[in-house]
Amino acid sequence: MQGILNISLKDIKSNWLALNDASNGNASAVIKANAYGIGMVKVAKTLIEAGCNYFYVANLDEGIQLRKEIKSTEIRIAVFEGFFKGSEEAYIKYKLNPIINSFEQLIRLKTLVTQGYKIKTILNIDTGMNRLGFSHSEIGLLLTNKELLKFVEWDFVMSHLANAHEINNKENIKQLDKILQFSKIIPNIKLSLANSSGIMLGSKFCLNQTRPGIGLYGIDNYGNNIKLNSKNLKFPLSLHGPVIQIRDVNIGEKVSYGGVDITKSKSRLATIGIGYADGWLRLLKPNSSFSIMKKKCNIIGNVTMDSFVLDITNLKEKLLNEGEYLCLLDNTNIKKLLNNLELISYELLTLMGNRLLRKYN
Repeated sequence: MQGILNISLKDIKSNWLALNDASNGNASAVIKANAYGIGMVKVAKTLIEAGCNYFYVANLDEGIQLRKEIKSTEIRIAVFEGFFKGSEEAYIKYKLNPIINSFEQLIRLKTLVTQGYKIKTILNIDTGMNRLGFSHSEIGLLLTNKELLKFVEWDFVMSHLANAHEINNKENIKQLDKILQFSKIIPNIKLSLANSSGIMLGSKFCLNQTRPGIGLYGIDNYGNNIKLNSKNLKFPLSLHGPVIQIRDVNIGEKVSYGGVDITKSKSRLATIGIGYADGWLRLLKPNSSFSIMKKKCNIIGNVTMDSFVLDITNLKEKLLNEGEYLCLLDNTNIKKLLNNLELISYELLTLMGNRLLRKYN
């Protein structure tokens, strides 16, 4: 029996439409890492139906995979990782948009363009993240060699907010000012800065394009519902684990690897067929309790690769049976699961394993 991840494409579409509205009609969609574990192609096609025509992926392989499914070149696919030596042919063949992250990549692009190839491109400048994009010194080189920017058909100049989840963090304004200042050297260039949290900072951060990712799933870093125009976005997922065995054990019995927990009374235990190979991590145990028919049931013993044990002693017999499914994750408990853990919603979703059966509705 497989764990099941139920996914509402309708809710994902609704979330994007709300984010797009808050972005002055200029939202793209970040669907890297298999759309955060939800299904890149399914999510992309759903958002295209909603009107999205610009997508971001992490690397060239993701871009190729998506382009093979979405043929229309009116749908842009931009690749975060950069424009590396040996990738030129793939970008041209699959009509992908490289993001230029360094001076070296810009020179490589110039060589391609001078050979007669036309390619839409994004220039990424680092305004305070120190992750990807032209460094401060490289930006200085561009300012003194502006002719290097004139041979390319730029789609956007982009940067990435480092502290957007902190509404009052002054670094957000500093980063906005830096990209606005840089834009003056490329007349009429379009700008992209805001991620999901950046959209929450207000319309001045939305510029010409926003790049929501986790916001497509209605939540922020910590599992809180995103609120736009006084309305909560929807968390479109629910994870269900199969009950693969139920057993009765005596008082004083050790449970799971290392016997880390010992039954304090005669107990009834249910083994749930979901484990850390499916994304249900060991560190979720302290925050994992489930209400079954209004009775609280806790995990006992360690979460293992394929399963964990749930203490269902408080339940009457037959309230939970082998072969049934138990809801482990949905909008009612994701915030609680992440509370006070060194874990964010991005990690939880992207770790949902390939063994899970994804059901779309």
